[in-house]
Amino acid sequence: MTHLICLDALHEAYRGLEEARLRCREVAHALATIRETLDQALDLAYQQQSFGPLNNLFDEEEAALAIYEQAVAKVREAEGRWSAVSLALAYERERLTAGQVFSSRAN
Repeated sequence: MTHLICLDALHEAYRGLEEARLRCREVAHALATIRETLDQALDLAYQQQSFGPLNNLFDEEEAALAIYEQAVAKVREAEGRWSAVSLALAYERERLTAGQVFSSRAN
């Protein structure tokens, strides 16, 4: 029996998806940490009425948000790839099963 979709490709797609999800969680944690630091700094700045040092934190938060958005996009891409390979494998199995049933009836 010949398979058009290799199970290795399905496993590779799943590994890619899991790696993308892990990276996304890591980046989300980093973004949350930066936002927490920024919130604390904002509270302190309001108390002291000194807002000058916040620019760097806003820049860090903006950069972290951009990285997070990229990670989310990569998860979506990986989900799409895994889904496509899964569907192709299911279709292939269905076609092979239908072919086996047909060939057994022909005998």
